[in-house]
Amino acid sequence: MKLNDRVRIKSKNIIGIIVDVSHRNGKTHYTVESEEKGVLPGHDGGAWPLFDCEKEDVEAVI
Repeated sequence: MKLNDRVRIKSKNIIGIIVDVSHRNGKTHYTVESEEKGVLPGHDGGAWPLFDCEKEDVEAVI
């Protein structure tokens, strides 16, 4: 997966867009911004929450 891909966070069933890709401790991490405003009030990112996910936590959405 790459920047701007649309994905689903499996554990939270949240659809979002990959806004950052990083590599830490030999693992790929994606920062995913929710498509739904206010999906988790108070979560990192305010109205448009951000989630730090490992590769196995996300799947592509067509």
